[in-house]
Amino acid sequence: MSRNSLLALTAGTAGAILLGYCIYYDRKRRSDPNYKRKVHERRQQVNTLPSVYQPTSRLNLSELNNHEVVQHYFQNQIKLAEDLFRQAKLDMGMVHLANAIMVCAQPVALMEAMKVALPERIYNMLLTKLPDLEMTEPMPETTLD
Repeated sequence: MSRNSLLALTAGTAGAILLGYCIYYDRKRRSDPNYKRKVHERRQQVNTLPSVYQPTSRLNLSELNNHEVVQHYFQNQIKLAEDLFRQAKLDMGMVHLANAIMVCAQPVALMEAMKVALPERIYNMLLTKLPDLEMTEPMPETTLD
């Protein structure tokens, strides 16, 4: 048996063992009598999260004092902006990026990082968009298609 066939056989066997392991423990997990109850409780918790965790919310001024909520909002705005940039929706992505900068604790450092990370055209668009948004509260989020 050649070295390549032995390597392929070993990799195939390891893959089959891993697949069997996953199937076994998935079946074991689903056969738990409390599985459906746990899934239902987890879904209920997600549905009752503060409004900022919902995909179409605004950040209220009262929520600015909660560091965890602001951090989640910031991360969500960055993710939405990245997704919209990938879809070539630059204006909508720019709004979310500006929202993230407005709630950031260190906006100057973030802007310096964005100057390096973003293409110059998008960075310049952001610079022109920020003064417009600073006068208003963060814009509502958009949902992705």
